[in-house]
Amino acid sequence: MENSKKSIWTKVFIISSGVAFMGTSLLSVSGMISSSNQPTASENATQSQNAQLQAEEKGFATVLKREPNNQTALRGLVQIRLRQGDAPGTKAALEQLVKLNPTNKEYKDFLAAINKQMAEPKKVGTLKPTEPKQPTQPAK
Repeated sequence: MENSKKSIWTKVFIISSGVAFMGTSLLSVSGMISSSNQPTASENATQSQNAQLQAEEKGFATVLKREPNNQTALRGLVQIRLRQGDAPGTKAALEQLVKLNPTNKEYKDFLAAINKQMAEPKKVGTLKPTEPKQPTQPAK
């Protein structure tokens, strides 16, 4: 009788150990599978940055609808579109700045650099924010 009780407890222990082992294995495998489907931290940061840039661009565009010659908004729009790699959008805002400031050499040089970059078909849409320098506020 005592042998059969030990045998039953041994079987219960072995079965419960096997179930526990299988359960933890399945949980770890399912965790790996679900984490591979979730975006990484860098993807989340990029999406967040893009959303912020779009919101800022929309804000500058709203200001420019009310005040088309607002140079602060135009400079902001140039910087945002430059960071987004939007060559045509950068060019359009920069052309407006050049019209408003025809003596500003920095704006003219920057516009010439963008025109040159857009003339090279392989590089359209891939503006480099470090070449040339971004326009700054004109000296007052």
